[in-house]
Amino acid sequence: MNKLPLLLSATVAVSTVAFHQSLQMAYAEEPQKPHESYVPGLGDFMTAYVQPHHIKIWLAGHAGNWTLAEYEAKELRETFEDITVYQPEWNNFPISQLANSNLMPPLAELDQAIRAKSPGDFEKAYHRVTAACDSCHQATSNGFIAIKTPKASDFPDQEFQPR
Repeated sequence: MNKLPLLLSATVAVSTVAFHQSLQMAYAEEPQKPHESYVPGLGDFMTAYVQPHHIKIWLAGHAGNWTLAEYEAKELRETFEDITVYQPEWNNFPISQLANSNLMPPLAELDQAIRAKSPGDFEKAYHRVTAACDSCHQATSNGFIAIKTPKASDFPDQEFQPR
């Protein structure tokens, strides 16, 4: 009987155990960092959440899909609620205060137009929301960020016509 395979197998097993023990010791000596939660920056909120909801509100309302427009308006409002919690101040600008005073009144107007299913009122209210966005950009020295009404869908995989 050849004992070499058994001997090699035992040596590998012992080496593996020793290797794992040395790794555990190395990590045990390393100071543990406290868990840090990710908080999006203001630009992340704007680009990843605000801008898509703003676009989708227009596309849905313009198509007469009032249910989707209402949903996207609610999502936009919730995003601004998150912004006021996580980014209430940015570069010494009171973002929370600006959002509440400049944006919430036009959003309430937009809600009314959506509930009324009024294309004319919707368009006017949407333009007021867009103007409120631009006024905040101006107030925070970011006037180079100019928001406009979309001319085409940036979401080719989503249907905006009502079902």
